[in-house]
Amino acid sequence: MKGTKLISVDSLLLACLALGFLHSCPSVFAETDEAGAEADSETPQEKLLVIMLDGFRWDYYDLHKKHLNAFQHFISEGVHVEWVEPIFPPVSYPSWTTVSTGVFPETHGVIGNYMFDLNISDPTQAVFDIFTHETTSKIEWWQNSEPIWTTATRYGKKTFLRFWSRCDVPFNEVKPFECTPYREARGTENIRQTFNIAVQKLKQDFDLVMVYGEHIDNIGHKYGPNSNELKQALIDVNNMLNELLDQLIDSQMDEKVNIVILSDHGMTWTGMGSGVQYISLDSQIDKSEVYRSVDRGSFMAIAPFAKHLDSVYQRLLKVEGVDVYKREEIPDEYHYKNARLAQDILVVAKEKYFIRGLLTSKQIPRDKESNYVWEGNHGYPNMPDMRGVFFAKGPAFKKGIIHKPIHLEDVYQIFARILDIPAGPHNGSWSRVSHMLVNRAVPSVHSAFTSTLALAFIACRLAILFLLEDNSS
Repeated sequence: MKGTKLISVDSLLLACLALGFLHSCPSVFAETDEAGAEADSETPQEKLLVIMLDGFRWDYYDLHKKHLNAFQHFISEGVHVEWVEPIFPPVSYPSWTTVSTGVFPETHGVIGNYMFDLNISDPTQAVFDIFTHETTSKIEWWQNSEPIWTTATRYGKKTFLRFWSRCDVPFNEVKPFECTPYREARGTENIRQTFNIAVQKLKQDFDLVMVYGEHIDNIGHKYGPNSNELKQALIDVNNMLNELLDQLIDSQMDEKVNIVILSDHGMTWTGMGSGVQYISLDSQIDKSEVYRSVDRGSFMAIAPFAKHLDSVYQRLLKVEGVDVYKREEIPDEYHYKNARLAQDILVVAKEKYFIRGLLTSKQIPRDKESNYVWEGNHGYPNMPDMRGVFFAKGPAFKKGIIHKPIHLEDVYQIFARILDIPAGPHNGSWSRVSHMLVNRAVPSVHSAFTSTLALAFIACRLAILFLLEDNSS
Protein backbone atom coordinates (compact mmCIF):
# COMPACT_ATOMS: atom_id res chain seq x y z
CA MET A 1 0.00 0.00 0.00
CA LYS A 2 2.84 2.38 0.81
CA GLY A 3 4.33 1.83 -2.67
CA THR A 4 1.00 2.69 -4.28
CA LYS A 5 0.81 5.92 -2.31
CA LEU A 6 4.35 6.89 -3.33
CA ILE A 7 3.47 6.38 -7.01
CA SER A 8 0.40 8.55 -6.51
CA VAL A 9 2.56 11.25 -4.97
CA ASP A 10 5.01 11.14 -7.88
CA SER A 11 2.19 11.32 -10.42
CA LEU A 12 0.53 14.19 -8.63
CA LEU A 13 3.84 16.01 -8.34
CA LEU A 14 4.39 15.83 -12.10
CA ALA A 15 0.82 16.96 -12.75
CA CYS A 16 1.18 19.88 -10.36
CA LEU A 17 4.46 20.95 -11.91
CA ALA A 18 2.78 20.96 -15.32
CA LEU A 19 -0.18 22.98 -14.04
CA GLY A 20 2.12 25.36 -12.24
CA PHE A 21 4.11 25.94 -15.41
CA LEU A 22 0.98 26.58 -17.45
CA HIS A 23 -0.48 28.92 -14.86
CA SER A 24 2.74 30.93 -14.62
CA CYS A 25 2.78 31.42 -18.42
CA PRO A 26 -0.54 33.07 -19.31
CA SER A 27 0.79 33.95 -22.75
CA VAL A 28 0.65 30.24 -23.61
CA PHE A 29 -3.11 30.66 -23.91
CA ALA A 30 -3.03 33.96 -25.81
CA GLU A 31 -5.04 34.09 -28.98
CA THR A 32 -3.46 34.81 -32.35
CA ASP A 33 -4.56 37.62 -34.62
CA GLU A 34 -5.72 37.13 -38.18
CA ALA A 35 -2.09 37.02 -39.38
CA GLY A 36 -1.33 34.19 -36.97
CA ALA A 37 1.15 36.12 -34.81
CA GLU A 38 1.97 34.06 -31.74
CA ALA A 39 2.46 35.54 -28.28
CA ASP A 40 6.17 36.23 -27.75
CA SER A 41 7.55 35.21 -24.38
CA GLU A 42 10.80 37.06 -25.20
CA THR A 43 9.20 40.51 -25.45
CA PRO A 44 11.60 43.01 -23.83
CA GLN A 45 10.32 45.07 -20.93
CA GLU A 46 9.30 48.48 -22.23
CA LYS A 47 8.21 51.70 -20.57
CA LEU A 48 4.95 53.42 -21.39
CA LEU A 49 4.02 57.09 -21.10
CA VAL A 50 0.34 57.84 -21.70
CA ILE A 51 -0.64 61.50 -22.17
CA MET A 52 -4.36 62.28 -22.12
CA LEU A 53 -5.13 65.66 -23.71
CA ASP A 54 -8.74 66.31 -22.83
CA GLY A 55 -10.95 67.63 -25.63
CA PHE A 56 -8.38 67.31 -28.46
CA ARG A 57 -10.70 66.91 -31.45
CA TRP A 58 -9.70 64.56 -34.25
CA ASP A 59 -9.29 67.26 -36.91
CA TYR A 60 -7.46 69.89 -34.83
CA TYR A 61 -4.12 68.60 -36.13
CA ASP A 62 -5.15 68.81 -39.79
CA LEU A 63 -6.55 72.31 -39.28
CA HIS A 64 -3.40 73.63 -37.59
CA LYS A 65 -0.63 71.22 -38.65
CA LYS A 66 1.84 73.89 -39.78
CA HIS A 67 2.06 75.05 -36.15
CA LEU A 68 2.23 71.57 -34.59
CA ASN A 69 5.69 70.22 -35.36
CA ALA A 70 5.82 68.00 -32.27
CA PHE A 71 2.80 66.10 -33.52
CA GLN A 72 4.39 65.96 -37.00
CA HIS A 73 7.32 64.20 -35.34
CA PHE A 74 4.97 61.56 -33.97
CA ILE A 75 3.59 60.98 -37.46
CA SER A 76 7.02 60.56 -39.09
CA GLU A 77 8.46 58.49 -36.25
CA GLY A 78 5.38 56.57 -35.20
CA VAL A 79 1.64 56.24 -35.68
CA HIS A 80 -1.19 58.68 -36.30
CA VAL A 81 -4.70 57.23 -36.18
CA GLU A 82 -7.16 59.01 -38.47
CA TRP A 83 -9.56 59.34 -35.56
CA VAL A 84 -10.80 57.60 -32.43
CA GLU A 85 -14.48 56.75 -32.16
CA PRO A 86 -15.70 57.80 -28.70
CA ILE A 87 -17.92 55.91 -26.31
CA PHE A 88 -21.32 57.17 -25.19
CA PRO A 89 -21.49 59.49 -23.48
CA PRO A 90 -18.37 61.19 -24.87
CA VAL A 91 -17.59 63.07 -21.67
CA SER A 92 -14.60 62.91 -19.39
CA TYR A 93 -15.07 60.45 -16.52
CA PRO A 94 -16.73 57.67 -18.55
CA SER A 95 -14.09 58.05 -21.26
CA TRP A 96 -11.16 58.05 -18.84
CA THR A 97 -12.51 54.89 -17.27
CA THR A 98 -12.98 53.16 -20.62
CA VAL A 99 -9.39 54.01 -21.59
CA SER A 100 -8.22 52.58 -18.26
CA THR A 101 -10.30 49.39 -18.32
CA GLY A 102 -11.15 48.68 -21.96
CA VAL A 103 -14.85 48.22 -21.21
CA PHE A 104 -17.98 50.21 -21.99
CA PRO A 105 -19.58 52.52 -19.39
CA GLU A 106 -22.46 50.13 -18.69
CA THR A 107 -19.81 47.61 -17.56
CA HIS A 108 -17.44 49.82 -15.58
CA GLY A 109 -20.40 51.76 -14.20
CA VAL A 110 -19.15 55.33 -14.59
CA ILE A 111 -21.78 56.66 -17.00
CA GLY A 112 -21.36 60.41 -16.60
CA ASN A 113 -19.50 63.30 -15.04
CA TYR A 114 -22.56 63.51 -12.82
CA MET A 115 -24.45 60.52 -11.44
CA PHE A 116 -27.05 59.81 -8.78
CA ASP A 117 -27.51 56.55 -6.87
CA LEU A 118 -31.18 55.96 -6.06
CA ASN A 119 -30.23 53.14 -3.69
CA ILE A 120 -28.57 55.51 -1.23
CA SER A 121 -31.13 56.89 1.20
CA ASP A 122 -29.23 60.10 1.98
CA PRO A 123 -29.42 62.24 -1.19
CA THR A 124 -26.34 64.21 -0.18
CA GLN A 125 -24.31 60.99 -0.24
CA ALA A 126 -25.80 59.71 -3.50
CA VAL A 127 -24.23 62.27 -5.86
CA PHE A 128 -21.19 61.85 -8.11
CA ASP A 129 -19.98 65.29 -9.21
CA ILE A 130 -16.83 65.66 -11.31
CA PHE A 131 -15.83 68.89 -9.58
CA THR A 132 -16.53 67.80 -5.99
CA HIS A 133 -13.61 65.69 -4.84
CA GLU A 134 -15.44 64.11 -1.93
CA THR A 135 -18.27 62.75 -4.09
CA THR A 136 -16.02 60.97 -6.59
CA SER A 137 -13.84 59.32 -3.93
CA LYS A 138 -16.36 56.70 -2.81
CA ILE A 139 -14.80 53.30 -3.30
CA GLU A 140 -18.14 51.87 -4.46
CA TRP A 141 -18.01 53.82 -7.72
CA TRP A 142 -14.78 52.13 -8.78
CA GLN A 143 -15.05 48.39 -8.13
CA ASN A 144 -16.64 47.06 -11.33
CA SER A 145 -13.59 46.81 -13.61
CA GLU A 146 -9.87 46.64 -12.89
CA PRO A 147 -7.88 49.56 -14.35
CA ILE A 148 -4.62 49.00 -16.19
CA TRP A 149 -2.54 50.56 -13.40
CA THR A 150 -3.90 48.07 -10.87
CA THR A 151 -3.03 45.12 -13.11
CA ALA A 152 0.41 46.60 -13.77
CA THR A 153 1.01 47.13 -10.05
CA ARG A 154 -0.04 43.57 -9.26
CA TYR A 155 2.46 42.32 -11.84
CA GLY A 156 5.31 44.20 -10.22
CA LYS A 157 5.37 47.31 -12.43
CA LYS A 158 6.14 50.73 -10.98
CA THR A 159 3.14 52.92 -11.77
CA PHE A 160 2.70 56.69 -11.58
CA LEU A 161 -0.39 58.74 -12.41
CA ARG A 162 -1.00 62.48 -12.30
CA PHE A 163 -4.48 64.03 -12.46
CA TRP A 164 -5.79 60.76 -13.91
CA SER A 165 -9.33 60.06 -12.75
CA ARG A 166 -9.53 58.64 -9.19
CA CYS A 167 -6.35 56.60 -9.38
CA ASP A 168 -6.04 57.08 -5.62
CA VAL A 169 -9.09 54.90 -4.93
CA PRO A 170 -7.93 51.29 -4.48
CA PHE A 171 -9.32 48.50 -6.62
CA ASN A 172 -9.51 45.29 -4.59
CA GLU A 173 -7.27 47.04 -2.04
CA VAL A 174 -4.51 47.70 -4.62
CA LYS A 175 -3.27 51.23 -5.34
CA PRO A 176 -0.69 52.42 -7.88
CA PHE A 177 2.82 53.14 -6.65
CA GLU A 178 2.21 56.91 -6.82
CA CYS A 179 -0.93 58.85 -7.76
CA THR A 180 -2.33 62.36 -7.76
CA PRO A 181 -6.06 62.10 -8.56
CA TYR A 182 -7.95 64.40 -10.88
CA ARG A 183 -8.44 67.99 -9.84
CA GLU A 184 -8.94 71.11 -11.87
CA ALA A 185 -5.50 72.11 -13.15
CA ARG A 186 -6.08 74.88 -15.64
CA GLY A 187 -3.51 76.74 -17.70
CA THR A 188 -0.35 75.90 -19.59
CA GLU A 189 1.98 75.86 -16.60
CA ASN A 190 0.12 72.91 -15.13
CA ILE A 191 0.77 70.98 -18.34
CA ARG A 192 4.46 71.95 -18.38
CA GLN A 193 4.83 70.85 -14.77
CA THR A 194 3.01 67.60 -15.51
CA PHE A 195 5.26 66.85 -18.50
CA ASN A 196 8.39 67.60 -16.44
CA ILE A 197 7.24 65.28 -13.67
CA ALA A 198 6.49 62.56 -16.22
CA VAL A 199 10.09 62.66 -17.47
CA GLN A 200 11.39 62.57 -13.89
CA LYS A 201 9.36 59.45 -13.16
CA LEU A 202 10.64 57.72 -16.30
CA LYS A 203 14.19 58.54 -15.19
CA GLN A 204 13.31 56.96 -11.84
CA ASP A 205 12.56 53.72 -13.69
CA PHE A 206 8.78 53.81 -13.54
CA ASP A 207 7.26 51.37 -16.02
CA LEU A 208 3.88 53.05 -16.51
CA VAL A 209 3.39 56.82 -16.35
CA MET A 210 -0.08 58.20 -17.11
CA VAL A 211 -0.67 61.97 -17.07
CA TYR A 212 -3.57 64.23 -17.92
CA GLY A 213 -3.94 67.80 -19.18
CA GLU A 214 -7.22 69.69 -19.58
CA HIS A 215 -6.04 72.97 -21.10
CA ILE A 216 -7.33 72.27 -24.62
CA ASP A 217 -10.71 71.18 -23.27
CA ASN A 218 -11.02 74.25 -21.04
CA ILE A 219 -10.27 76.62 -23.90
CA GLY A 220 -12.61 74.73 -26.22
CA HIS A 221 -15.47 75.10 -23.74
CA LYS A 222 -14.79 78.77 -23.02
CA TYR A 223 -14.01 80.11 -26.50
CA GLY A 224 -15.20 77.38 -28.88
CA PRO A 225 -13.33 74.94 -31.12
CA ASN A 226 -12.98 77.43 -33.99
CA SER A 227 -11.46 80.23 -31.92
CA ASN A 228 -8.00 81.80 -32.08
CA GLU A 229 -7.68 80.98 -28.39
CA LEU A 230 -8.08 77.28 -29.18
CA LYS A 231 -5.44 77.52 -31.90
CA GLN A 232 -3.05 79.14 -29.41
CA ALA A 233 -3.78 76.44 -26.83
CA LEU A 234 -2.77 73.79 -29.37
CA ILE A 235 0.44 75.67 -30.16
CA ASP A 236 1.26 76.00 -26.46
CA VAL A 237 0.74 72.29 -25.83
CA ASN A 238 2.79 71.47 -28.93
CA ASN A 239 5.69 73.57 -27.64
CA MET A 240 5.59 71.87 -24.25
CA LEU A 241 5.50 68.49 -25.96
CA ASN A 242 8.68 69.50 -27.79
CA GLU A 243 10.25 70.25 -24.42
CA LEU A 244 9.27 66.79 -23.19
CA LEU A 245 10.75 65.12 -26.27
CA ASP A 246 13.98 67.12 -25.86
CA GLN A 247 14.26 66.00 -22.24
CA LEU A 248 13.89 62.37 -23.28
CA ILE A 249 16.62 62.83 -25.92
CA ASP A 250 18.94 64.49 -23.38
CA SER A 251 18.30 61.57 -21.02
CA GLN A 252 18.96 59.04 -23.81
CA MET A 253 15.46 57.66 -23.27
CA ASP A 254 13.81 58.73 -26.50
CA GLU A 255 14.30 55.31 -28.13
CA LYS A 256 13.33 53.38 -25.00
CA VAL A 257 10.00 54.91 -24.02
CA ASN A 258 6.70 54.31 -25.78
CA ILE A 259 4.57 57.45 -25.81
CA VAL A 260 0.83 57.42 -26.48
CA ILE A 261 -1.04 60.72 -26.84
CA LEU A 262 -4.80 60.45 -26.96
CA SER A 263 -7.95 62.37 -26.12
CA ASP A 264 -11.15 61.35 -24.42
CA HIS A 265 -13.50 63.13 -26.84
CA GLY A 266 -13.76 66.06 -29.23
CA MET A 267 -15.68 69.34 -29.13
CA THR A 268 -18.40 71.09 -31.13
CA TRP A 269 -19.40 74.75 -31.34
CA THR A 270 -22.51 75.53 -29.28
CA GLY A 271 -22.14 79.25 -28.58
CA MET A 272 -24.00 82.27 -29.90
CA GLY A 273 -23.88 82.31 -33.69
CA SER A 274 -23.45 78.55 -33.98
CA GLY A 275 -27.09 77.97 -34.88
CA VAL A 276 -27.59 75.87 -31.76
CA GLN A 277 -31.03 76.10 -30.15
CA TYR A 278 -31.21 76.08 -26.36
CA ILE A 279 -33.90 73.89 -24.84
CA SER A 280 -35.45 74.64 -21.47
CA LEU A 281 -37.38 71.68 -20.08
CA ASP A 282 -38.77 73.62 -17.11
CA SER A 283 -41.95 74.50 -18.98
CA GLN A 284 -42.23 71.07 -20.58
CA ILE A 285 -42.56 68.88 -17.49
CA ASP A 286 -44.07 69.07 -14.04
CA LYS A 287 -41.04 69.22 -11.76
CA SER A 288 -43.09 67.90 -8.83
CA GLU A 289 -43.16 64.58 -10.72
CA VAL A 290 -39.37 64.42 -10.90
CA TYR A 291 -37.12 63.20 -8.09
CA ARG A 292 -33.79 64.13 -9.71
CA SER A 293 -32.46 65.35 -13.06
CA VAL A 294 -28.82 64.65 -13.81
CA ASP A 295 -26.50 66.57 -16.16
CA ARG A 296 -27.36 68.94 -19.00
CA GLY A 297 -26.05 70.16 -22.35
CA SER A 298 -25.88 67.17 -24.67
CA PHE A 299 -27.95 64.81 -22.52
CA MET A 300 -29.95 64.63 -19.30
CA ALA A 301 -30.86 61.60 -17.19
CA ILE A 302 -34.18 61.95 -15.36
CA ALA A 303 -35.40 59.98 -12.36
CA PRO A 304 -39.17 60.55 -12.12
CA PHE A 305 -41.22 59.30 -9.22
CA ALA A 306 -42.34 55.82 -10.27
CA LYS A 307 -46.02 56.68 -10.54
CA HIS A 308 -45.23 59.61 -12.82
CA LEU A 309 -42.85 57.82 -15.21
CA ASP A 310 -45.29 57.67 -18.12
CA SER A 311 -46.52 61.22 -17.57
CA VAL A 312 -43.02 62.69 -17.64
CA TYR A 313 -42.06 60.53 -20.60
CA GLN A 314 -45.09 61.50 -22.70
CA ARG A 315 -44.49 65.21 -22.13
CA LEU A 316 -40.83 64.92 -23.09
CA LEU A 317 -41.74 63.19 -26.34
CA LYS A 318 -43.29 66.46 -27.48
CA VAL A 319 -40.04 68.42 -27.07
CA GLU A 320 -38.33 69.36 -30.33
CA GLY A 321 -34.62 68.66 -30.79
CA VAL A 322 -34.21 65.70 -28.45
CA ASP A 323 -34.48 61.93 -28.49
CA VAL A 324 -36.27 60.58 -25.43
CA TYR A 325 -35.88 57.02 -24.19
CA LYS A 326 -37.23 54.99 -21.37
CA ARG A 327 -34.36 53.00 -19.95
CA GLU A 328 -35.25 49.81 -21.82
CA GLU A 329 -35.49 51.79 -25.09
CA ILE A 330 -31.98 53.22 -24.97
CA PRO A 331 -30.14 51.98 -28.09
CA ASP A 332 -27.91 48.97 -27.49
CA GLU A 333 -25.11 50.72 -29.40
CA TYR A 334 -24.82 53.24 -26.55
CA HIS A 335 -23.73 50.46 -24.14
CA TYR A 336 -25.41 52.48 -21.40
CA LYS A 337 -28.79 51.16 -20.31
CA ASN A 338 -27.55 48.15 -18.32
CA ALA A 339 -25.50 50.31 -15.97
CA ARG A 340 -26.78 50.22 -12.40
CA LEU A 341 -26.88 54.02 -12.20
CA ALA A 342 -28.79 54.58 -15.44
CA GLN A 343 -32.03 56.44 -14.68
CA ASP A 344 -35.51 55.62 -15.97
CA ILE A 345 -35.49 58.30 -18.68
CA LEU A 346 -32.64 59.51 -20.89
CA VAL A 347 -33.01 62.71 -22.93
CA VAL A 348 -30.37 63.10 -25.66
CA ALA A 349 -29.96 66.36 -27.56
CA LYS A 350 -29.79 66.20 -31.32
CA GLU A 351 -27.11 68.04 -33.25
CA LYS A 352 -27.53 71.83 -33.00
CA TYR A 353 -29.49 71.59 -29.73
CA PHE A 354 -28.42 72.19 -26.13
CA ILE A 355 -30.42 71.15 -23.04
CA ARG A 356 -30.41 73.65 -20.20
CA GLY A 357 -30.43 72.36 -16.64
CA LEU A 358 -33.70 72.47 -14.72
CA LEU A 359 -34.13 75.48 -12.45
CA THR A 360 -34.68 73.44 -9.31
CA SER A 361 -32.70 72.03 -6.40
CA LYS A 362 -33.42 68.62 -7.91
CA GLN A 363 -31.00 69.39 -10.76
CA ILE A 364 -27.48 67.90 -10.58
CA PRO A 365 -25.32 69.92 -10.79
CA ARG A 366 -27.18 72.84 -9.29
CA ASP A 367 -24.77 75.75 -9.48
CA LYS A 368 -24.01 78.73 -11.67
CA GLU A 369 -23.07 76.39 -14.53
CA SER A 370 -26.18 74.19 -14.44
CA ASN A 371 -27.98 76.55 -16.83
CA TYR A 372 -24.88 77.94 -18.55
CA VAL A 373 -24.33 77.59 -22.30
CA TRP A 374 -20.70 77.08 -23.31
CA GLU A 375 -19.09 78.18 -26.55
CA GLY A 376 -18.02 74.58 -27.02
CA ASN A 377 -19.53 71.35 -25.75
CA HIS A 378 -19.35 67.58 -26.15
CA GLY A 379 -21.36 64.52 -25.14
CA TYR A 380 -23.40 64.11 -28.33
CA PRO A 381 -23.73 60.63 -29.87
CA ASN A 382 -22.81 59.78 -33.45
CA MET A 383 -21.33 63.19 -34.24
CA PRO A 384 -17.97 63.49 -36.06
CA ASP A 385 -16.99 66.43 -33.85
CA MET A 386 -16.90 64.04 -30.87
CA ARG A 387 -14.04 61.99 -32.33
CA GLY A 388 -10.69 62.02 -30.55
CA VAL A 389 -7.00 61.63 -31.43
CA PHE A 390 -4.31 58.98 -31.07
CA PHE A 391 -0.60 59.56 -31.72
CA ALA A 392 2.11 57.11 -30.67
CA LYS A 393 5.83 56.47 -31.05
CA GLY A 394 8.44 54.24 -29.48
CA PRO A 395 9.97 50.78 -29.85
CA ALA A 396 6.57 49.06 -29.76
CA PHE A 397 5.18 51.04 -32.70
CA LYS A 398 5.83 51.00 -36.41
CA LYS A 399 7.08 54.22 -38.03
CA GLY A 400 5.35 56.49 -40.48
CA ILE A 401 1.96 54.84 -40.17
CA ILE A 402 -1.33 56.62 -40.88
CA HIS A 403 -3.69 54.14 -39.27
CA LYS A 404 -7.36 53.51 -39.88
CA PRO A 405 -9.83 54.70 -37.20
CA ILE A 406 -9.98 52.82 -33.92
CA HIS A 407 -12.39 52.89 -30.99
CA LEU A 408 -11.68 54.30 -27.55
CA GLU A 409 -12.16 50.89 -25.93
CA ASP A 410 -9.38 49.47 -28.13
CA VAL A 411 -6.45 51.34 -26.59
CA TYR A 412 -6.46 49.45 -23.26
CA GLN A 413 -5.12 46.28 -24.87
CA ILE A 414 -2.29 48.26 -26.50
CA PHE A 415 -1.19 49.26 -23.01
CA ALA A 416 -1.32 45.65 -21.83
CA ARG A 417 0.69 44.49 -24.86
CA ILE A 418 3.44 47.07 -24.29
CA LEU A 419 3.65 46.38 -20.55
CA ASP A 420 3.61 42.61 -21.19
CA ILE A 421 0.84 42.02 -18.66
CA PRO A 422 -2.46 40.15 -19.05
CA ALA A 423 -5.45 42.20 -20.12
CA GLY A 424 -8.71 41.88 -18.27
CA PRO A 425 -11.92 41.06 -20.14
CA HIS A 426 -12.55 44.03 -22.43
CA ASN A 427 -14.65 45.27 -25.34
CA GLY A 428 -11.78 46.23 -27.63
CA SER A 429 -10.92 44.74 -31.00
CA TRP A 430 -7.35 43.55 -31.48
CA SER A 431 -7.72 43.48 -35.27
CA ARG A 432 -8.40 47.25 -35.23
CA VAL A 433 -5.09 48.07 -33.53
CA SER A 434 -2.59 45.25 -34.10
CA HIS A 435 -1.24 46.61 -37.40
CA MET A 436 0.30 49.65 -35.69
CA LEU A 437 2.47 47.47 -33.44
CA VAL A 438 5.79 45.77 -34.10
CA ASN A 439 4.68 42.81 -31.98
CA ARG A 440 1.18 41.92 -33.14
CA ALA A 441 0.66 39.08 -30.66
CA VAL A 442 -2.64 39.32 -28.81
CA PRO A 443 -2.16 40.16 -25.10
CA SER A 444 -2.96 37.28 -22.80
CA VAL A 445 -6.30 37.66 -21.05
CA HIS A 446 -7.45 36.86 -17.54
CA SER A 447 -10.02 34.12 -17.95
CA ALA A 448 -11.98 31.50 -16.09
CA PHE A 449 -9.54 28.97 -17.57
CA THR A 450 -6.48 30.52 -15.95
CA SER A 451 -8.38 30.82 -12.69
CA THR A 452 -9.26 27.14 -12.95
CA LEU A 453 -5.60 26.31 -13.48
CA ALA A 454 -4.70 28.20 -10.34
CA LEU A 455 -7.31 26.34 -8.30
CA ALA A 456 -6.21 23.01 -9.76
CA PHE A 457 -2.59 23.76 -8.88
CA ILE A 458 -3.56 24.56 -5.30
CA ALA A 459 -5.67 21.40 -5.09
CA CYS A 460 -2.71 19.34 -6.35
CA ARG A 461 -0.43 20.73 -3.69
CA LEU A 462 -2.95 20.04 -0.96
CA ALA A 463 -3.41 16.48 -2.23
CA ILE A 464 0.34 15.87 -2.17
CA LEU A 465 0.60 17.13 1.39
CA PHE A 466 -2.28 14.86 2.40
CA LEU A 467 -0.74 11.79 0.75
CA LEU A 468 2.71 12.49 2.15
CA GLU A 469 1.29 12.84 5.62
CA ASP A 470 -0.77 9.66 5.17
CA ASN A 471 2.23 7.80 3.73
CA SER A 472 4.41 8.66 6.71
CA SER A 473 1.86 7.33 9.20
